[in-house]
Amino acid sequence: MLKAQKVRLYPNKAQQQIISSQIGGARYVYNRALALRKFAYQRFGIKIGKYALINHITKLKKREKTSWLKEIDSQAIQQSIANMDKAYQHFFKGGGFPKFKSKHHSRQSYQYPQRVKIEGNKVFLPKVGWVKCKGLRKEFVGKIKTVTVSYEAYQYHASILIDVENNAIKPCSNPSKAIGLDVGVSLVVTDSDGNKVKPLDLARELKKLRLRAQQLSRKKKGSKNREKAKAKLSKINLKIANKRKDFLHKLSLQYAENQGTVVVEDLKIKNMTRSAKGTKEKPGKSVKAKAGLNRSITQQSWGLFFELLEYKLCERRGQLIKVDPKFTSQACSVCGHVSKNNRKSQSKFLCESCGYTENADVNGAKNILVRGIHGNNASLKIAV
Repeated sequence: MLKAQKVRLYPNKAQQQIISSQIGGARYVYNRALALRKFAYQRFGIKIGKYALINHITKLKKREKTSWLKEIDSQAIQQSIANMDKAYQHFFKGGGFPKFKSKHHSRQSYQYPQRVKIEGNKVFLPKVGWVKCKGLRKEFVGKIKTVTVSYEAYQYHASILIDVENNAIKPCSNPSKAIGLDVGVSLVVTDSDGNKVKPLDLARELKKLRLRAQQLSRKKKGSKNREKAKAKLSKINLKIANKRKDFLHKLSLQYAENQGTVVVEDLKIKNMTRSAKGTKEKPGKSVKAKAGLNRSITQQSWGLFFELLEYKLCERRGQLIKVDPKFTSQACSVCGHVSKNNRKSQSKFLCESCGYTENADVNGAKNILVRGIHGNNASLKIAV
């Protein structure tokens, strides 16, 4: 099983310069390969393969203007081209077209496919040497697959992907138990057992974020004060992201340790968070309200929560089941009667048919559990 861990790196000044050059070199190679592939296809209608691009970069090392590429780790260069090629493959499967990488982006990174070593509290990075690190768990053992070195908010990190040994996997405490989870905005999670989890309180951090963003907008472009303001904004963004991840890690672990099966809705989050602006001919309605809802949905990080939950269940030999979300909020979990009038308010559910009353989110979670166990159309009696 593949498992990742992110650790904080503490390189010295010389190592910081080397990491910076490795990041810059990997970015240059990615952009050069992308530009060459675009040019060849648009001009001649041909596709340049991954290995042809690697050979092209090898030739660039022999040229005087680009001889500095010799200082960049060769496997990091190959991995950068492989990542660009993967982005292209994703585009042909329906994803967005690959974008050029900017040196002004808040997060910069490059990747090692192998030759990284770990000893105690140090990580060996090719071309860089042994770097002190913090946050590496002792039980985190196995074969290192890839290591991504990143620089963000004046901090260095390494994301280590390891093939964990099977004997390191711990089974859950109750493998036969199943539970349904209903995710929302006012409550992050409501489960079929009636438990409700409130969102993480980030009001203080979000207020600081708005202030820092305002301060940054007032600074002159290219000035040192703007760089300082940008650094402060990046640090707050990183702090908020880390708090969210920590919260979701603990929440997903809680369910993975105590249930063998967890059922959730198969939500199309990308479609749910589309803008309501519309077009000039057909302008959208309630644009501000929809924008606020989109912001609330993205802040809850449902997609990340499902990812964390799935791998935590998998490593404990459990399973995550995703079901069709249609009518889960309108169906009665007792008699199966479906009507939009069943949901009296955001929190109250009262069945028109049998009179069953329950918290709306708890009722939805129960429907999700039933669908996961008995199928998507279990117990539905749609009102005509």
